[in-house]
Amino acid sequence: MTSIIKVDTLQKANGATPTAGDLGINTTGNVLQVVHNQSTASFTSAGGDSSFSNVLAQSITPTSTSSKIKITVCGVYYANNTSTFINHRFRVLRDGAGLSDYNGAQDSGTAQYLQYRTSAVNNHIPVPLNFTWINSPNTTSSTTYTLQFMAPNGSLSFYEGAYIYLEEIAG
Repeated sequence: MTSIIKVDTLQKANGATPTAGDLGINTTGNVLQVVHNQSTASFTSAGGDSSFSNVLAQSITPTSTSSKIKITVCGVYYANNTSTFINHRFRVLRDGAGLSDYNGAQDSGTAQYLQYRTSAVNNHIPVPLNFTWINSPNTTSSTTYTLQFMAPNGSLSFYEGAYIYLEEIAG
């Protein structure tokens, strides 16, 4: 025997639209939303190990406090100077502050950041920029992730742009 249930709308007792969890569907690990941003501008650093410049930012509003945000940054860049070696540093901030669940490199001895170091040799040699990180913002408020870079006494440009992708993963 086969049964078919057809409905036009499902509602909770209070009239609200049910979530997958309300219906007993386990969505843990599923991608709930994806947002992204691109920048094609050139960027100049003020120089020095403590001077970071913003490259681009993207906001996301998690649907649950248990959600994780997967941050993916990618692009190909080159140095805009004639120096033979430049150590570029990239970092991602959440709402202007360090990512508390990252146990990597530190700046100023206190705040922690998702950080990526790479180098460019000579002028206009393409260097890939690719990294991914999972963050737990523990909020349902709009959250902004900002990619920054630092190049001592130099600047950089991106071929075809720099990208930041944010994916909300159900927790």
